[in-house]
Amino acid sequence: MGKWFGRIALIVGFISAVIGIVVYVNDEVRARLFPDLAPATRADVQEQMRLSEERIVSVVQASVSAALTNAQAQGTDFSGDERNNYEAALTSLLASEDPTFNDAKFLALSGQTEAAADELVTMAELTSGDADPIPERDRASLLRSAGDILVPSDPEKALATYRKAQELDPDNQILATRIQQLSAQTAAANQVAAIPNAQFEFDGLLFEFEGCENSEKLNCVLSVTNTTPDEKHLFTRSVWAVDEHSRWMRDARRNVRASSHYTWNVPSLEASQIDFTFGRTANILQYLTFDLHVDNVSYKKTFRDVAVRGGRDVQVRQMRPIDPSYPDRAFSVSGVQFHFLGCSNPDAPVCRFDLLNTGSEMAVINVRSDVAYDHSSRAIESFLPELDISGDNRGEVPPGITTGWTVNFRKPSSFFQEYRASFEVNGNRITRSYRDLPLGDGPMPEIKTLDAAAVFGPDGYFEAGGVEFAFMGCTDTLKPVCRTDVRNTTDAYVKVSAGRAEGTHDGRQEVRSANAVVLMNNDFSGEIPPGLTTTIEHRFSPEVGTFDTLDIRYSAGDQRESRSFSAVPVQ
Repeated sequence: MGKWFGRIALIVGFISAVIGIVVYVNDEVRARLFPDLAPATRADVQEQMRLSEERIVSVVQASVSAALTNAQAQGTDFSGDERNNYEAALTSLLASEDPTFNDAKFLALSGQTEAAADELVTMAELTSGDADPIPERDRASLLRSAGDILVPSDPEKALATYRKAQELDPDNQILATRIQQLSAQTAAANQVAAIPNAQFEFDGLLFEFEGCENSEKLNCVLSVTNTTPDEKHLFTRSVWAVDEHSRWMRDARRNVRASSHYTWNVPSLEASQIDFTFGRTANILQYLTFDLHVDNVSYKKTFRDVAVRGGRDVQVRQMRPIDPSYPDRAFSVSGVQFHFLGCSNPDAPVCRFDLLNTGSEMAVINVRSDVAYDHSSRAIESFLPELDISGDNRGEVPPGITTGWTVNFRKPSSFFQEYRASFEVNGNRITRSYRDLPLGDGPMPEIKTLDAAAVFGPDGYFEAGGVEFAFMGCTDTLKPVCRTDVRNTTDAYVKVSAGRAEGTHDGRQEVRSANAVVLMNNDFSGEIPPGLTTTIEHRFSPEVGTFDTLDIRYSAGDQRESRSFSAVPVQ
């Protein structure tokens, strides 16, 4: 960011001068912040802004204390995570030696942290003349820092700042989490309405769902009355719910007040209440189902969109839109709608899916490890994903519920030539492939290709089973490696195998390859996606200067091929 910082320094210089005068005048504040320095003049501003680590810690802690006091006075929460974010953003600002940040630093040092955050927002939005625009991710980073500083003083303003940052960096999950958490905190309290069909009868017992409320944890209450002249045996089983984030919740405790147990022999005309306690709080229950047994007969009752007393009026999880340039990224399978949201993060690639069960029954989803092929045609396998709704690779999705999953890869890559996703819907395996996915903002990498003009000898290029083969010669005299580039020219995956290679050298001395691998997956065989190029390597152990003869075997699909070469130098 140094390039654009330097260019906008002149623009903000006037502001710096004004603030410098204010700081000069405010001797008391300066004396408190810089007890061992004379009041600031414009000449020594830069030197005074090189704060020691101890002074930064002191200023940050004083600011945190003030922020906590301010939040308490406003009756707002300032969580431990928000405090950590605030400290990190303020420390980063004060520790910066870039003079472009001096204005924001002066404001923070004088106790005006909200104004300092506003200055960061101004910097993120600043464009002038023919100057290069600030990179979007750098602008998003400034806005996120500004939001972190604004949270205790103005949560709604902080939320708006986070959303500006998300517009610039939509795949940033840190921002998404900040927005999700702060949205819940700033939302209005739930307006709890009457629950439709709250009363229901089962085998002589009259039930009424009285709703749910947050205390330290979520608690739901179901009343029960025996309207018959006979005793009834009531047995309560697990209660399941799906919260506003589309995560399954299971009750941690069930208790019938009359029996202090999860069962009750209900006397005639007796009534009580049943408490169902969960392990965490929620704002809205998109789905809530009670599993009840009366005299060994089971019954399930489901409620939808229950507003929790003591919760916030938040938006439940919705499907995120696909890039309209790629309509094939939206598809449906067996009543389940899917959105492929693309891939990002070249350091450790991440691909994301959303889904919505549009059917009338539970949808059972299984997700698997996926495979991607980078710019050099190397296969990269992902970790086993987990569904958001279940925290496992398998999950049941109720009708009308939106959820999704994230696929994380092991190795860095700036480009996917192909990404192949695999999952199951109600036991049916589905495979979807996507091509040419850039993962970052950097330049386009050089894609591995087959160069037929660079082959060794007149027989070095040939075709078999819809695959092009190009023998590229051998290198490394100490441990020779002979390479053959292969390209799949078909529109389907083709399995290619590397057979053994053998030859002679130094007066007809025989030699055989120690091993052979398809570099795409570092195995002796591999399926090559349509259009991709990879390399087969035959590796030898003894030292060889020139192969007098060299015979190599290959296969593509069901077709086998062998090629013989003579006088092959090892470069």
